[in-house]
Amino acid sequence: MKLPVPFWRAKRVAPRPAQRSRFGVRYNHTAARQRISDFWIPTVNVQKHDVAPDATQLLIRAGYLRQAYAGIFQMLPLGLRVQEKLERLIDKHMRSVKASKVSLSSISSQALWEKSGRLKRGGEMFMFKDRRDTGWLLAPTHEEEITTLLSDIIQTRQQLPVRLYQIGRKYRDEKRPRGGLLRGREFLMKDLYTFDSTPEHAHVTYDEIRRAYRNFLDELKIKYVEARAVSGDMGGNLSHEYHFPNFAGEDIVITCSECSYARNEEFVSQPVYPPQPLQVPEVGATDSNPSQAYLEENFLSTDRRSLVRAIVPLLPYGNSEDKAPLRSINAHAVKAALNGFLEIDTGLERPTESFKELVASGTADAPAKRPSIYYVLDSRLRLDEISHIVASPPMSRNVDAYVIEAPQNDSNGGINLLKQESGDSCPECKSGRLIVDKAIEIGHTFHLGTRYSSKLDLVARQGDGKEALPVEMGCHGIGVSRLIAAVASCLSDDVGLNWPRAIAPFEAVVIVQSSHAERLRAAEQLCDQLSSSSLGDVDVVLDDRQEQGIGWKLKDADAIGYPVIVVVGKGFEQGKVEVQCRRLKVKQEVNVSDAVGLVHDLLKQL
Repeated sequence: MKLPVPFWRAKRVAPRPAQRSRFGVRYNHTAARQRISDFWIPTVNVQKHDVAPDATQLLIRAGYLRQAYAGIFQMLPLGLRVQEKLERLIDKHMRSVKASKVSLSSISSQALWEKSGRLKRGGEMFMFKDRRDTGWLLAPTHEEEITTLLSDIIQTRQQLPVRLYQIGRKYRDEKRPRGGLLRGREFLMKDLYTFDSTPEHAHVTYDEIRRAYRNFLDELKIKYVEARAVSGDMGGNLSHEYHFPNFAGEDIVITCSECSYARNEEFVSQPVYPPQPLQVPEVGATDSNPSQAYLEENFLSTDRRSLVRAIVPLLPYGNSEDKAPLRSINAHAVKAALNGFLEIDTGLERPTESFKELVASGTADAPAKRPSIYYVLDSRLRLDEISHIVASPPMSRNVDAYVIEAPQNDSNGGINLLKQESGDSCPECKSGRLIVDKAIEIGHTFHLGTRYSSKLDLVARQGDGKEALPVEMGCHGIGVSRLIAAVASCLSDDVGLNWPRAIAPFEAVVIVQSSHAERLRAAEQLCDQLSSSSLGDVDVVLDDRQEQGIGWKLKDADAIGYPVIVVVGKGFEQGKVEVQCRRLKVKQEVNVSDAVGLVHDLLKQL
């Protein structure tokens, strides 16, 4: 049976007139054809590694970036294409909430940060002085600068709301940079700042931004978690984090199998019970049970003058014959129980020994400076059950002692000091089971309230002679460079990277042995059809390098992580090409005329 004349052998026709690309640039498709031979990519090491490297190593190996110094990376052409696509996607969703783009300087004034109360000498800020001995810093974030900028512009409530964002470099003097792009000393970040006239309007804005973040992440088609989180140094009492569950993450995210419960492990919501002077129960006259096992962890206050002893009973688990699972105390729950009274250092080793040394030194001679010890009791424990513990504390008569405990039959939930573990009952729906995952944080939204506006004189008049009030603010960030590494970590496998369509450096690659002139012409026309198809433009590149064979190019393509690979190889003589999609586990030989449709079908799923 005689085959029809293939398109690559058909009579040549005049080139198409210039058309508009998906990014609004007019070009002639033949002239604008993207070729790897015209695009600089460092030679990729396609040899298989025995141990799977982390995301940053994969990005370096595939030619996306290079490390310049500890925690500082140079972005190469492939990496820059991913970064620029991320920025365009972010721009799209920022426009959906009517945010305007600005560009603020990376240099900020130390005096301004002192005014806001956030300047921490010896912290993680890069600080320097100019020739006039004026103090400056490389901005790790821009709340102070954006607030000061608007304080000279906003005068009345009628000028609000305002939503401004930027995508720029930030700096953090990490003591131990780690995880490559996940925690560097220089990083690219999108930060959006919102300004509203009332708390009610600010909360409406906050919910709009959260919805925009979810829409943005939905386009990446990667599983993510939106979790309640602590606000930390940023301030405010409402914040959410956005995470990719992944083994490379530094955060612990807890979700429910049945309901929408989602929390960062650091977020602990519980009432605060004031410390009470410790009245040590008389040993032998109580329910004290020396044979009962207890879980105890000790912490020292940040001023080193108070010891905190958190105690939980090791209760039977499940059937009475079952052994209790390995549990541990949640230091964040201890912090929450002490909120407003005491701050503790959770990273200090040997806290009890350090406290004993303080007491033995006899330096606390003034009553106001007396050392103290705090017993924080889990609600499953009563004070009279541990008289044998509190009767012999590591202290002398020069130490004040207090107990923090919830009243019996407390209706507010009491104090739960145990870390939540996978399989625990959900505290909200009760029927679901908790799932505890390591996760990579890639975004964070904060409702700041008036923390910065009240200190930096950003106020708006209400009219009718009413007093001008501080403007309500919000801050909403996405780690752009961190997101590149996070996506790479989530979607890579033992072969290489594997990008979602939305941010892939190229959506598809056409691979051909360039020494075969007829195959090369067919590959070029296939690229032109993909980039100007009625089904939609595809960002496609032609691997026309002459010095490498198809086998090497295929390994190179897997390492780089193109979503779809089209191979114009041996099957071409029968009018066939091979279409591959590793993420969807597709490897299919199709007629040349069907290749464009199949590529589009695969990309829709990515």
